[in-house]
Amino acid sequence: MARSLLNCPPELLINILAFLPIQALLKFSQTCRYSHALASSSLHTLSLGIYPTRVAGIISRLGATHYPQPKEIRSAFSSLELPSPTSNSTWSSTEVDYLAEPEALIEDDPYKVSVLIPEAQEYDYMTLLAFHTALTKSVLVRHCNVRHLDLSLWTLSTPIAKALSGLPALRALSLRIEGFPHVRAVPRSRGAAQRGEQRAAWELLANEAVWAPRLSALRIEGGELSTKQLTVLMSKSRWCREIWLCKCNMIGKYVWSFLGSEWEGRAALRILGIIRCGGQLDEEVLDIIGKLDGLQVSRPSFVIDRPKVGLLTSGSS
Repeated sequence: MARSLLNCPPELLINILAFLPIQALLKFSQTCRYSHALASSSLHTLSLGIYPTRVAGIISRLGATHYPQPKEIRSAFSSLELPSPTSNSTWSSTEVDYLAEPEALIEDDPYKVSVLIPEAQEYDYMTLLAFHTALTKSVLVRHCNVRHLDLSLWTLSTPIAKALSGLPALRALSLRIEGFPHVRAVPRSRGAAQRGEQRAAWELLANEAVWAPRLSALRIEGGELSTKQLTVLMSKSRWCREIWLCKCNMIGKYVWSFLGSEWEGRAALRILGIIRCGGQLDEEVLDIIGKLDGLQVSRPSFVIDRPKVGLLTSGSS
């Protein structure tokens, strides 16, 4: 019988590590180089956010969209939903031990990591953004075998998009671009340039994502994603069962025509949520929705603060 955990065969050890929460997994990875390689390949689910202050993290969580849960079918993102404002959350800081977390919090959110930038008030926005980009890219490169990924980003930069596009095992992706000044105070002189860079990053991600043919669930909130970029990305997928689009103002009415008649993977779609995006629901759009045989209308959600309509549909099978 093996006297040490490391004496177990790698095939058995990886299955054991798959049940560890993130903090325990990262602590195990510090024991030796062999453990680090095994731990990196065993992280299958990750929810990551980087914040300049603890208050910014709280504002981010409070401001995040709480998506309705379909009753007839389980959402791929149900295990990654943000906790309620009264629940505990897992925080880590690079100023202290990055891995030191209370055990109670680990049990509540085993796959969520919120990183606080130490002494963020001493640095300008560009320095903080560079740190945010470098750390996010490093995590994605190091844990390239992640299957379920939830990222809260200040902006989608080209380096992050490049790292994202190369994740071969990715099956469920949730991207949320922060929209609150307390989370990312973008200087006005930088705003236009950042939007242009973000559009280029979406273009790169749409064209080079190696996981697109195997994608099973996609959720995007905010950002400069266009209808064309979305159609390029989804045209490679045949088995995507779930799509959420929220606060994507560049997504227009054509997305319905693509999903309902042009997309070859529409037969596999079971959950579709369009909330606060461009375009309006009219009779033509409703006719297109009716052609999606895998869906049944579960709950309409009307946005009263904008002349736009969100609709949630979910499959019954």
